[in-house]
Amino acid sequence: MDILSIRNLKNSLQIILAGTLFLGSVIQATESTKEIMLENIKSNRNDREILARLLPIVKCSFAPTQYEQILMTGLRDKETQTKQFRELTNKLAGLLISKVVEALSIETFEIDTPLTKCKGYALDAPIEFVSVMRAGDSILETFMEHFPEASVTKILVQRDEETAEPHFKYMKFSPAITEKSRVIITEPMIATGGTLCMVIDLLKQKGVKEENITIASVCTAPEGLLVLCKKFPKISVVMNMMDDYLNEQKYIVPGLGDFGDRYYGTNQ
Repeated sequence: MDILSIRNLKNSLQIILAGTLFLGSVIQATESTKEIMLENIKSNRNDREILARLLPIVKCSFAPTQYEQILMTGLRDKETQTKQFRELTNKLAGLLISKVVEALSIETFEIDTPLTKCKGYALDAPIEFVSVMRAGDSILETFMEHFPEASVTKILVQRDEETAEPHFKYMKFSPAITEKSRVIITEPMIATGGTLCMVIDLLKQKGVKEENITIASVCTAPEGLLVLCKKFPKISVVMNMMDDYLNEQKYIVPGLGDFGDRYYGTNQ
């Protein structure tokens, strides 16, 4: 190898090293920013204005009602049996429906009552459901009772319990979904946000507009909400409760354990 070749090789290695160091600093800065935002959320949990600025995709109150707190207490309690867990879930899902509708746009028109004319209200586009199996099915039935005409897409994404990474398994996509549809994703728990990122990417590949997607969740972690905010800033999220943080195993704390296992009675 001649001297010129050696110099070129050294220059190339220096460029690669510089690029690696730069990438490392960017990743470190990104993680640092994330930690700062999480700390801001934690220290301002009672300040709704600050939370709304930090997590703009959330389209409901960050403060749970007393009734939601009572119902969540039952879900959290490790002594709660399957039958009661299901009953509590159904009640919380009923409260979620009102929050979902408040996040959607409506149209007005005139109707005739038995006495006079008055203004009527309706959603301005059809509702379509996407259930993230299997936990998403737990609140889906309650939603379908209110919107019996809606079609349902089923997506199965399983989380690797060791790495917390999502793995796509199955999808049955409804042909009724169009770019104009208002898509409601039923997912009781938002932990890392990884599963939902994969689901939303699949929906967008099918032509669903990001701004037409609303996630209905019982319990969320700020880490997962931040991930969704960064990647999909136009979606909407409604929830019953935002918990404190994710532990090292990526479970929501205080949380309620594995939602699907407890709802379907398959927990150990």
